[in-house]
Amino acid sequence: MARLRRVTVPGKRAFEYVSQGKGPATLLVHPGGPGLTYHYLRVLLKLANSQLRVVLFNPRGVGHSWAPRKPSAYTIPQMADDVEAIRRALKIKELHLLGYSAGGFVALEYAHRYPSRLTSLLMCATAGSAEELLQGNRAVLAATSPKVRARLRELTKANRCASKEYQELAEVAFRPFQTRFLDHVPPDWKATRFSPTVYRTMMTRTGDEFAVDGTLRRWDGRKYYRKIEIPTLVLVGRYDLFLNASVEMDQRIEPAHLRVLPRSSHMMVLEQPKEFLGAVREFLTDVTGE
Repeated sequence: MARLRRVTVPGKRAFEYVSQGKGPATLLVHPGGPGLTYHYLRVLLKLANSQLRVVLFNPRGVGHSWAPRKPSAYTIPQMADDVEAIRRALKIKELHLLGYSAGGFVALEYAHRYPSRLTSLLMCATAGSAEELLQGNRAVLAATSPKVRARLRELTKANRCASKEYQELAEVAFRPFQTRFLDHVPPDWKATRFSPTVYRTMMTRTGDEFAVDGTLRRWDGRKYYRKIEIPTLVLVGRYDLFLNASVEMDQRIEPAHLRVLPRSSHMMVLEQPKEFLGAVREFLTDVTGE
C-alpha cells in the first residue's frame, strides 16, 4: 500500500497525499465530495508504472490536510489554486488531472485558470455547474415515492434535516442514483472519511440534501467548455444523477470523449472498478502514447 505523505505549499499549508509510480506523466486525482478523502479512488493507483505517477490527495479541510478557519475559504476557485500549488510543490510537468464528482468542478475550474499547465482532463461522475447539481437533486426527489417525497418535505419544513429519519429517507432517495449496484461496502469505501464541515459549508448550509446553498451555489463552469482544447475524457455511470450534465459536457467540449458505464450510478469506481480503470487507462494510453 502506498505510504501517506505530506506536501507543503506556500503559506505553510500542508496536504496529505499518496503517490505511486515515477512518471514523467502524472495523474493527479481530486476526490471531491465535497469533503471525501481519496481512499475510495485507490484503485487508480493500479495505473502507476515507470512512465506514469499517480497521486491521490486530500483537499483542504479533508482528512489531516490544511484546513482554513473561515467558511469563505472553501470555494471552487480556491481549491483550483490548491491544485496548482500542489503541482508546483511536487514538480509535476506533465499533468493529467482527474476530478471525481465535486472534484470535477475543481478540475474544470483549474482547466480555465491554468490551461497551459494541463496535458489532459478527466471528468468523472461530475457536472459543469451548481445549477446542474440542483437539477440532478430535483430529479432524484421526483423519482422517489410520493410517500417518501412528502415526508422529506415535511421534515425539511420543520427544520429537521439533521434527524435520523430525514437522513435515512434521503439515503433511500439517492441510492438508485449513487450506489444502485453495490450489494456490499467495499474496503476502499470503508476506509474513506467524510468531513461534514466541508460538505455543509460548500453544499448545504441548512442540511437540506436537495438544496445547493453553500459556497458553490453560484459556481458555473459551463462557460469554460468552448475554451478547452486538450484531450478530455467524460466518464459517467448510466444511472448517475449527472448523466445529462455529462452528455452536455461531451457535446460542448470539442475534444471530449464520452464513456458511459452501463451498470453504474454515481459510484461507478466502486460499482464497475475494472471497467472504470480500463476506461481511464485507455484514455491515458491514447494521450501519452505509452
